[in-house]
Amino acid sequence: MFSRRTFSFALLSCMLLSVGGGALAEQASTFNYDAQTLTMLYEASIRKDGKDSYVEKRIIDERAKVRALADLEVKTLVEPAEKDTQATETAAPTKAVDRQRTIVQLLEDQLSDRKADLELLKEEEQQYYIRSSTLDEGADDLKLTKTYPELLAKKAVLEERIDALEAGLVLQKDRLSKLNRTQWLDQFTTLIGFFSYLLIILGAVFLERMLRRRVARRFEEKGRRYIVAKFVSAGIYSIAALWILSKILSDHPDALASLAIVGAGIAIALQDVVKDFMGWIIILQRRLYKLGNRVSIGQYTGDVVDIGPLRTTMLEISVGNTFNAHERTGKILYLPNSLVLKESVLNYNTTSDFMSVEVQVTITYASNWHKAEQILRDVLLKQTKEFAELARTQQRRRTALFYTMWEVGEPEIHVDLASSGVLFTLKFIVPIGKRRSVVTALSREILEQFNADREVELAYNTIQIVGGKEVS
Repeated sequence: MFSRRTFSFALLSCMLLSVGGGALAEQASTFNYDAQTLTMLYEASIRKDGKDSYVEKRIIDERAKVRALADLEVKTLVEPAEKDTQATETAAPTKAVDRQRTIVQLLEDQLSDRKADLELLKEEEQQYYIRSSTLDEGADDLKLTKTYPELLAKKAVLEERIDALEAGLVLQKDRLSKLNRTQWLDQFTTLIGFFSYLLIILGAVFLERMLRRRVARRFEEKGRRYIVAKFVSAGIYSIAALWILSKILSDHPDALASLAIVGAGIAIALQDVVKDFMGWIIILQRRLYKLGNRVSIGQYTGDVVDIGPLRTTMLEISVGNTFNAHERTGKILYLPNSLVLKESVLNYNTTSDFMSVEVQVTITYASNWHKAEQILRDVLLKQTKEFAELARTQQRRRTALFYTMWEVGEPEIHVDLASSGVLFTLKFIVPIGKRRSVVTALSREILEQFNADREVELAYNTIQIVGGKEVS
């Protein structure tokens, strides 16, 4: 009958054989060693009680052969994955680290299996060959070895294989540590590169603002100052962009394809920005308007003070009041350039820098309308004739490439009959933005001329009371 200790050992043996034995069977194909010679040597050593130096030397030599095979086994186990790691560690440090971790884990698993097998043999040695002088009945069926020399030979083989695995594991762990440091340095270098790009951008912004202030102080003429400031800004930002792009391509030679993909994604995500930029190109290429022009884009009207790649800046003009005076409101409009792609654009300065204005004057029917007409004509020509000549010259020059049958004429006076008197409509040309001042000067002189002549009287609505009733 089995003792309780024997039964426990048998159960443990079966469990370890199911795990470790499978590993041994798996390694049999890569580790081929016939332990018969080593078994015979240990048998001779036991018979001579370990006092034969020749046998001991043979055992050492035989274990050296086992170690050589074990080293070859570790090399065969590691080499394919290691080559794969070396091929990718320069291009993809993260993948190299992951592969090296797999190698280390593989060696640790193999080492764990070998140690489990060795512990099983040690347990068998203590149970059957050292502590007990006699074996229990049926114990041969539970043993992994038939004789003690065979057990010693298998132990020696496992010890050499364990030593080889431990040595290989130390090297692979050291390699993993180096790869981790390389990966950390690579990430740190990437972070430094990101901050260097950020510093380039911030430096460009600071330099651009500083130079624009100096330009503003150096140039008094607004047009030249604006052009130089724009040239400075465009030059600085272009140099910064080219610097960053060249740095990215030098640090990451394969980044061009990635940049193309990222650029396509950005173009899709920032469709409005792309439309604004395309609108800017159309504004410049088609010359829809330029600095200083008064334009209406959709429902917005203003004087253009800046044309940027994304926005057009205008000083707002009020055109919805009673007198349609086209006066500035003091507000600034920032309009996206994409509006020119979908809204109508009205440029008041396309043909000339002048606009047509009408002023109405009504005199009574009792007045000398012939004399009033002559007075109005003299005053109108005196105040506005020069504007008509300048507008005509500009129109001929600016519409040379257009087919147009209209031409700026001389100031005109039209006569109508109104319910309250004779209605004169004065039609003339004034510079854009000076309607108020020109009309004011014209009205003052008309009033002075009419007041000096008693044959002309301005008409106005009157009320007469006849028999207690109001009559207009």
